[in-house]
Amino acid sequence: MTAHAHPALAELRQLGLITATELGEAMDELAILALDEEDDVDMPRLAADAGLADALAWLLRTDLLPQDAFLPRVRDLVRQHDGAALLERQRLAADALRHVNRLAVDTLYEEDLINQWQRDAAHASLPADRLLASPIAALREMLAQGSLTPPQFEALRTRQHGSELARIIVDGAARQLRRERPAHTRPGTWLLAALLLLALGLAGRAILSRQAMAPRAPGIEGPAIERGDLQPRAARAVESARVPGAGADLSITVVQDGATPSAR
Repeated sequence: MTAHAHPALAELRQLGLITATELGEAMDELAILALDEEDDVDMPRLAADAGLADALAWLLRTDLLPQDAFLPRVRDLVRQHDGAALLERQRLAADALRHVNRLAVDTLYEEDLINQWQRDAAHASLPADRLLASPIAALREMLAQGSLTPPQFEALRTRQHGSELARIIVDGAARQLRRERPAHTRPGTWLLAALLLLALGLAGRAILSRQAMAPRAPGIEGPAIERGDLQPRAARAVESARVPGAGADLSITVVQDGATPSAR
């Protein structure tokens, strides 16, 4: 196996699905694996009689064929081939992606993160145009598809049992979801803004009530008075509570009781 290219890998090269460099690196890896009879190397092995789809899946699993290089290559097939030649290459690519994605879902099942029904549902809806490069990506895909619900994911996140690998998978998915969650969906931001507005409104009412009770010169009706000192303070408080990046859509005017607010 070290002197000649693996038959399936050599055919993938002829089909243009892998480059000469990728073939050479794959053969170097197979040579290393051949020297390790005790399975000390943490790398999947490629059977000597593996078919084309299995060999392509092995390259993707080991990252000897990077996803960001492979997927554009597959999309470009329509420019280079047509008819049966195009269909053969597209079928091989889809079968390889499906195989790798199934393995990622199977890892979730083996680690007791999903049940058999969820595994089968995930298998039935695996993406054929992208790679779930890890069980973490597979778990997030299941959340997006709905085969794993948010309450079920939260139960996994807070459960007290399970393997170390299961904990790594769940924690990794949770960290990625937190990074991707938009700021306006984070709890507490709008609640804080609402509480600030309520407090400002109550404070303004109290101040204006005291002003209304103050003695006024006989026969003089006060015009609408806009509190210039309260408005900037209120606007600054609301601005500080807004979600970063959101446009200012609140206008606060504090006027004396019974007065007509000035036109804007």
